[in-house]
Amino acid sequence: MLRLQQGVPGAEIYPAGVESRDAYVALQTEFAPGETTPIVILADVQGSPTDAATIRALADYAERVDALDGIDRVEGPFTIANPQTGAPFTPDEVAALYALPDGQRPAGLDALLARYVRGSTVRLDAISPIPPAKPAGAGLVPVIRALEPGDGITTQVGGSAATANDFLVSQADRAPWAVGLTLVASGLILFLLFGSLVIPIKAVIMTLLSISASFGALVWIFQDGNLSNVLAFEPLGYTIAGNPIIMFSVIFGLSMDYEVLLLSRIQEAYRRTGDNRASVAEGLARTAGVITGAALIMIVVFAAFALAEVITIKSIGVGMAIAVAVDATIIRVLLVPATMRLMGRWNWWAPGILGRLVDRLGFSHVEDDEPGARPGAPLGQVQPKAPGA
Repeated sequence: MLRLQQGVPGAEIYPAGVESRDAYVALQTEFAPGETTPIVILADVQGSPTDAATIRALADYAERVDALDGIDRVEGPFTIANPQTGAPFTPDEVAALYALPDGQRPAGLDALLARYVRGSTVRLDAISPIPPAKPAGAGLVPVIRALEPGDGITTQVGGSAATANDFLVSQADRAPWAVGLTLVASGLILFLLFGSLVIPIKAVIMTLLSISASFGALVWIFQDGNLSNVLAFEPLGYTIAGNPIIMFSVIFGLSMDYEVLLLSRIQEAYRRTGDNRASVAEGLARTAGVITGAALIMIVVFAAFALAEVITIKSIGVGMAIAVAVDATIIRVLLVPATMRLMGRWNWWAPGILGRLVDRLGFSHVEDDEPGARPGAPLGQVQPKAPGA
């Protein structure tokens, strides 16, 4: 999971034989790399774009962009080669050409101006051989944006690589809030449900384990390309951006569903008997079949997504099927009961003030008058049969 790299793909996510995909691949592999997907820079200047000072400033800026690793060259209205020698004209020579009156300019100069200049905005195309969908391609964008264009010049960087970079940046900015809100809300609900401070923490950690395992499988299969022959896809070399956060949201909800089902039965048995070890065994025995059956249904549903020809859908389905399988077996039937057995009475511990808060605000499903439960006792607290249980 720690090797997960995300990218925003193009038409390569579609299966071979789809016209848009085949044309996209041909453009990327059979023509000069980066020609059809340049990093586009829009430079707004003060005054006329063809002034000598402006041309020199933009030429200096383009030269610094061209010097970056991953950039082959920069094309624009001032990138003109001498037809006799093939060497590029200097900025002053280019300014002299544009200073010529209409009718005396070299052929094609006005067409070049019309292609790259609109009003006071000049377009520059930075050609990179790195596909914009690759993390390295998108990573060029913040480097270019960090360059100072010069006095009186403001720039905007666009293109496919910029779109990918901005999506990844936006996702990185908002994902922690989404994950944090989910964890806090789930922990609070579990606390009010079971009256324990330990149970929510343990439940969140266990759920994160199953999600981490599914992300690791996503990297191993779809990023590294393992099982690509079995699942019939061409590996991209990265994980499709957006898929991990979608998987997190769905898997976390399903995992908590299984967790509540299991813990509810364990809590009922513990309130009745006060025997932690026997309660864990009873709760597991009563829910294992239900959890397994429900998990099998979800695994079949998600595994059906693996038949999709689009990698985006295929990777989501395979990742979530693996996550549910791991969660319903290793996590819920092994690790959760094992940790509850080891923690004993600490499973149901909460500080006094929080225990009283749960008494007032909690919504436990367990009736207080169950045999063995102290009427009016804090949720999840009974007089245990064995203090060390």
